[in-house]
Amino acid sequence: MDPPYYNNVQYGELSDFYYVWQRRTLRDVYPEIYSRRLVNKNDEAVANPARDGGKAEAAETYERMMVEIFTECRRVLKPDGVMTLMFTHKEQGAWEALTRSLIESGWDITASFPVESEGSHSIHVANVAAAESSIFIACRKRPLESDLPASWTGIGGQGVQHRIRDAVVEGLREFEPLRLNPVDEMVASYGRALHVLSQNWPVMDGDDQVSPIRAMNEASRVVAENQIRKITEGRLKVDNLDPETAMALTLYGIYGLYDLAYDEALNLSRSLNIRLEGRTGGYRIDPGQSFIGINQDAGGRGRGARGEDTGFAAPLVRKGSKLRLSRPDERDKRRLDNPQTDWDRLHGLLMAYRKGDLPVARQYLAANASDQAPRIIDLLEVWAREMDEDEPRKEAEALLYGLKQAH
Repeated sequence: MDPPYYNNVQYGELSDFYYVWQRRTLRDVYPEIYSRRLVNKNDEAVANPARDGGKAEAAETYERMMVEIFTECRRVLKPDGVMTLMFTHKEQGAWEALTRSLIESGWDITASFPVESEGSHSIHVANVAAAESSIFIACRKRPLESDLPASWTGIGGQGVQHRIRDAVVEGLREFEPLRLNPVDEMVASYGRALHVLSQNWPVMDGDDQVSPIRAMNEASRVVAENQIRKITEGRLKVDNLDPETAMALTLYGIYGLYDLAYDEALNLSRSLNIRLEGRTGGYRIDPGQSFIGINQDAGGRGRGARGEDTGFAAPLVRKGSKLRLSRPDERDKRRLDNPQTDWDRLHGLLMAYRKGDLPVARQYLAANASDQAPRIIDLLEVWAREMDEDEPRKEAEALLYGLKQAH
């Protein structure tokens, strides 16, 4: 089955366009269908904040309706039958609502796999950090007798949390031949995490029940660690980077410089135990602090985009509900001249190269990152490899070649 994709499409509202014209000519022929002024939206199983009174209420309504649907599916399916559904959504909130309704209506998620459904040049995914694959989920009936709850951590760290990590690692190996984009890889890994969660439901961490979104956050952390390890060929690990650099590099590896929903970044930051914090103007990072700063974007993207006259001190900029990584030429010069993190040093190095070519770049590296030079060069290699814009990629490649020749 192909259920409604949460809040992706408001089918009833789209149908109004056709309905009002059809009603003019067909209401006498089909009075039972065209008796209403507009399409019935009250019975539509979607998350519609305008109809339901807000985002939280819309999620509740969608989950309740899907529980009713999946309960009926379970009733009519043979005991050894399989229900397969496809779902395309990159937001964790949508997966939370769908999978919770599946689990609570008596289903085990027994398998999940991605299938390409959007071409890379599709207008739906062009110039955005979007999923190109649909995730197919196979479900089987779970016995309705109440089971003893499973433990999240378990004895000696061998609980459901550990099993989720193992399942995601195995899934990432299986996904390698498919050459999924990073967003698809993360979404496909949600299915592996939820498979483990559903088979051990309910799962408790002390007195608290573990939610599907917590299982997905665990999957996100494994994917993020794997992404950094992969794009640096094992030279960099999340735990070896300062928090701002770890978060910025992870977002860059998955989403590039494109906009993403703030909630997506928030969920990923939680999986890495790195807080998102709004910061105005310049700020300092004291030892032991684990956060990444966010400045407000008052304008558009590009050189004119400034939250303040001197540029962005923070690696992240927010505009409304969207978040993105700032570009090197948008950063506050004072921050890059006195860098606090390796991500600052990477951007400072790129700006020094633009200012005075290789000699000035080498001078910046010697002055600001003499002890961290190999790590900054690794970051530069990631920047070049993952950059999908021609001019910045060629710039980074030329700088990288010059620095490697010097070393």
